[in-house]
Amino acid sequence: MPQEPIIIPIIIAGITLGSLLVSQTHKLSKKKLLGVSLLSGALNAGNAFLVYQLMPPPTFTRVATQFRAAATAGSENTFFVSSFLAGFLIVLAIVGIALVYARFRGPKPLEEEEESRLEEPKLEET
Repeated sequence: MPQEPIIIPIIIAGITLGSLLVSQTHKLSKKKLLGVSLLSGALNAGNAFLVYQLMPPPTFTRVATQFRAAATAGSENTFFVSSFLAGFLIVLAIVGIALVYARFRGPKPLEEEEESRLEEPKLEET
């Protein structure tokens, strides 16, 4: 069985974090985070389906291995479910940790003071 693909969730997490950095509010609602994670999981499961169709697991021809083939018959569904969960959890973890870090770190008050010192004072004309 091939490994679960993870490139799509990483791309979606990067796009989501990039859009957060560009936005003025730097906030993401829980519904949007859940929606992005679900989209990532669905796309990852679709990618896993294509990988499974292009590279199917080898089949065995001996009678002794028929038991093994019957035991792995559910592995296709397990592969799709694990790919969905991997895509869902990767984006949820990356974006969630970034949001928690940004919330606790917060803006630095020293930066504001440095900016005010760098501004040139205006001279009043008399």
